[in-house]
This record gives sequence, C-alpha cells and structure tokens, in this order.
Amino acid sequence: MEFRDEDLILEEVRDYLTAYLRNIHQEDIILDNERVVVDLNQLYNSGLMEFVEFLVNNPQRGIEFIRECYNDAYYTLRNEYPTNVIIAVKNLPKIFKITRKGKIFTIEDIRSKNLGKLVEFEGVIVMASKIKPMLKKAYYLCPKCGREVVREIDILNTDSEKAVCECGAELNLIEHKSIYTDFQEIKVQQPLDLMENPEEPPKYITVFLENSPGIYAGRVKITGIPIKVRKSKKLPIYDIHVKAIHCGLLDGEVKIKLTNSDIEKIKKIAKRRDVVDILADRLIPEIKGHSAIKKAVFLQQIKGVKKPGKRADIHILLITDPGVGKTVILRKIAEIPGNLYGSVTTATGVGLTAAVVREKTEIGEDTWVIKPGLLVKAHKGTACIDELTVNKELQSYVLEAMESQTIHISKGGINAKLPAECAILAACNPRWGRFNPEVSVAEQINIPAPLLSRFDLIFPIRDVSDKDKDKDIAEYIVDLHRAYLDEKINKEIGLDYLEVDGIKIDKEFIIKYIYYARQKKPVISEKAKELFVNYYVEMRKKHQITARQLEAAIRIAEAHAKAKLKDIVDEEDAKEAINIITECLKEIAYDPETGIFDVDKILGVSKKERDKLTTVYEIIKELSEKSELVEHEDIAEEAKKRGIKEEELENIIKKLIKYGDIDEPKPGRYRLL
Repeated sequence: MEFRDEDLILEEVRDYLTAYLRNIHQEDIILDNERVVVDLNQLYNSGLMEFVEFLVNNPQRGIEFIRECYNDAYYTLRNEYPTNVIIAVKNLPKIFKITRKGKIFTIEDIRSKNLGKLVEFEGVIVMASKIKPMLKKAYYLCPKCGREVVREIDILNTDSEKAVCECGAELNLIEHKSIYTDFQEIKVQQPLDLMENPEEPPKYITVFLENSPGIYAGRVKITGIPIKVRKSKKLPIYDIHVKAIHCGLLDGEVKIKLTNSDIEKIKKIAKRRDVVDILADRLIPEIKGHSAIKKAVFLQQIKGVKKPGKRADIHILLITDPGVGKTVILRKIAEIPGNLYGSVTTATGVGLTAAVVREKTEIGEDTWVIKPGLLVKAHKGTACIDELTVNKELQSYVLEAMESQTIHISKGGINAKLPAECAILAACNPRWGRFNPEVSVAEQINIPAPLLSRFDLIFPIRDVSDKDKDKDIAEYIVDLHRAYLDEKINKEIGLDYLEVDGIKIDKEFIIKYIYYARQKKPVISEKAKELFVNYYVEMRKKHQITARQLEAAIRIAEAHAKAKLKDIVDEEDAKEAINIITECLKEIAYDPETGIFDVDKILGVSKKERDKLTTVYEIIKELSEKSELVEHEDIAEEAKKRGIKEEELENIIKKLIKYGDIDEPKPGRYRLL
C-alpha cells in the first residue's frame, strides 16, 4: 500500500467524521457520562478504511483527531465546546484482529512489534484492584510569576507530573479546577478456549483502566495500546502492559463456530431415539458403566431454560469410594470450553469463591485487590470441583453462588457483586473411606446440610465387589492402555470416536452438539405439566419431597428436550427427568424399613431417626423429674419397652449430646440442658 501524508488522510475524513459524531450524539446512542465510544467496525464499513488503519497504527493521534471532530460536532449542536469528554474506541475490524497464522489475536500474540499500536483481545479477570482517583488534567498556579499552567497527566509519563514553572518556581495545584478520573488496575488471563494448547500455563497481562466503571470479575474484551514498563534498573528490559481505551464486559458464554455441515450432522443424529444415551456415554469414554450419572452430567452441560429469578444450571454432587474415577469424570468435563477444574480443600477453599487481599500492584502500591475464585471464573460454564469441602467462613458465599449465582464482596473499601452463573459438578470422598447407604449423606461428608440441599442431584458411586462387573472393568482398563498405542484397538472400543449413521461422534462433535442444543428454549407442554403436578403431589403425600426436587426435575426435563432439539418439553422429557430424580433418591434417601424416600435422611436426620431421638429425649425428661442426673441403665430399660435397642440407644444419646439437648457431666449419667 502506498503511504500517504497523515495530515492529508485526516483532513479528507474530517467533515465525514464530524457529521458521523454529530448524528450519533444527536441520537444519544453512545454518549454516557461524558464518554463517547466510537465503533471502528462501523467506520470501516462506512468507507473510512484508510482512517481506521491510520488509527490502528497511530492510536494516540487518531483518538485525539476524533476528539477534535467531536468538539466541532458538539459545538454545532450546543453552540459551546464540551468540557471533559472521554473518547474511546472499540470493535476493531476483523482484518486487524487476525494473526499471520490466520487465528484471532490473543494475549499471547502481544509482542514488542505491537507497542504503541491498537490491539483488541479477550481475557478473564484474575485480579482487580479497588478504584482510586487519578489526576488526569492538572491546573497549576505559579506563586512567583502568576502564570496558570494546564497539563494532561499520563500515568506512565512521570515528566507530565512535574509541577515546576518555566521561571523555576514550584507550582501550586488548583484543586477545584483540576480533573480526576477513576483508575483501576486489572490482570487478565487468556481464556482457555482461545489457547492453542489448554495444557500450557495460562498467559496473563496487566491492564490499566482509566475512567473505569468498576469491573471486578468476568470475561472482558479490551481495546487498548500495549506499552512498555521498565522493571530492571540495570538492563534495558521491559514488561508489556496494556493501557485500555475501552473495556467491555462480555456475557461469558463461549462461542463455538458451527458450519452448515455441522448443523446438518447435529440435526441428523438428534433424530435418533437413543441420541442422549449415545452422546452421554461418548462424553466420558474412559469410564465404563455409570450410565445414569453420565446422562445426568451430559444434560447438565446443556442446561435448562433461563428465566427471571430461576437458574438454568443443574448442580450435581458425586460421593465416591476411592479409586472409582471421579477425577477422570471431572477433568473430562473441564475440557469443554468455558468449564474449569479445581481441587478445593478447607485450607485453600477461598479459591472457590473470591478473595480480597493486599497486594503490590504494577503501579507500585500495596492495595486491596479482588482475586476471583473458581465459581466466578467458570461464569456461564461448569465449575468442576474435586475434593469439595467447605468451611463455615465460606458457607454463606457458596450458598449465595449456588442459589442466586452471585457473590457479594465487601472488604478493604471494595464493595462488589461478582457474577457466578455456573453449574457445579462436585465430587468428594466419604469421611470413613466408603459410602454407607445406612447413614445420612450429611454425616458422611464435610459439606453442611444447607449446601447439600442446593444440589439437584446427589449420586454415590460405590466400589462394590462383583465378579462379572470387575472382570468387565479390568478388561476395559487394560484395553484403554492398549488403545492409546494401538489404532485397531482404539477403533474397536471407540476411545477417540464412534461412527453412528455415518457421523463421526468424537469430542469435537459432542462439544458442538452441546453448544447448538443450548440455544433451544423449549416450553413445558400441558401433558408434561400434568405429569409434573401428579408426581409432586404423590411424592409429597408418600415421600415428603420438597419443591426443590420439582424444580430440579423441570430443569432436567428442559435440558433433555434441548438435547433432542425440541421446542416443547413433552411427556418423554418429563418422564426421563422424573426417572433420573427417582434413581438419585433411591441411592441416597430410600428407607428399606418403611419403603419410602425420606428426603430428610439426605440432610442428616431421617423421620424415623428423628422419632427415636424424640422418644429418648422424652424418656430422659421424664426420668429427670425424679433425679437431676439420669442413669444410663434406667434410660436403656425404658427405651427397650418403647422398641429401641441398646446398640441404637448409644448412637441416639451421642447425637442428643452433639445437638446440645443433653450433656454427660459424669460417665453414664445424663441431664437435660
């Protein structure tokens, strides 16, 4: 391309750009709190290709020229000039965002050749400082010669802050005239879906936001200028940061590119009656069996239908015996773009929500910063949480994240509401090594009952010895190891892909299928509604389920309908959801003595156990009328008359002590509290 004089280029577009800005200002589309945002893609498509290219290569001069044109446009409308307008640009045309490799420009593409040029990239916020006032336009008065000096302050140009007059006297700042802006420093990470190799360490870059609206978490699109900041006093070596011109918060959902051929294949395979079973099994081919769990996890990825005040995300908890492959399941689901994996313990549990800590930032200050945790980073995706444990300090945050899908932070002068709209796929081991169906879920894991009640589905995965099943699993594990090295065996067991109706069902296809199915918004039919109502009424009458189980069933049914690309949630979807809920309750809430599902058993105390606790408490209460301290033998004798065995009594007394109803001041003697 032939290089032309810069001034000539600018003068040729001055009238057009002024008229463009005048029209936009008149329609009041992009003026917001004295901030004008110019869409560069619009300018490019309207014929100003050369000017946009000039601005990309000379952003400071180009933005200053836009300011001049805006001032002229403003004057023609108001007969006065604006006092403090901020010019920002966004939406670089695609031609300026493609690298030599033909891929979209990302954080890892920022190099020394980009210094001083305009770039645009996406990132996930991993650290955000509190907002601080920054002097942007300083008005000074010289006490010696009386001269008034005005200076534009640049945070990275310390010379602009020197308050010395030409006569040599130190200038005095005129506070009431000087202009400040809101400054914030953020650190962003390259999104995993934009990394060539997600297994590599993530790429980070520091971004300086002037006139920041206060962004603390989420996925953002940044238009800015890479700048160099010297870190070494001895060597001429610099770090690259970005001075943001515009920072916009994205919705967080990963966009998957689908071709017409992809959509045709998706629609074809969706016509199969067993499509959900096929895709669910292929989602985690490394694990043999557990079809109900695989199906639930697959539907979790598709989600229900989002409505005001109602979450669409499905939360699932896996309680697993050691060695059954829970980590494999979680890591496999974390490979889906937008999903994240993390292992959380009580000690590091703050990484689950968000932390407010003091940290030295790039501008050299010790200040309060927010570090978003896993639930915030997985916004719009799935947080795959291994070894889930939650301490009391974190409980309120996690509860809020699971139900309202936000996390409120208020500390160190930072008051922020962080988005945490994600599904949770969590796993943990039972406290005593193996899952015991006779003991409540709450007693076996280190997760408080209020949190447990927020999970739509809780599946125990038990390691039960069975000769035939053990043989099948052993053969499959050996074949897996062989398949990684032998293409023939790989094809036989379908490790990498399975061919169905001429369509290759592999990881890439399933990801595209999930993304396409998510776009559907099926409505519950009258017949499905009738099924749900009858199910709820019957289950309430016989099994005392709560409305939470009904809400979970609706979400699962919607996800099932979406998985089949339907516009209506019909009877098939409702029945499938009810079956999944019922299967789950059989595993964790079934009482073989009464033949009912006791939901209270999940959270700690079943109805049967609660009745026995009440009986023993009443016995101690009656006996304490005769003596303040009640002998264990007297309690046992009376309990036996009321159908409570000695071995049961020991456990009941321990629980009454634990709950604070009684205490044991002397061995074998109890009193009411």
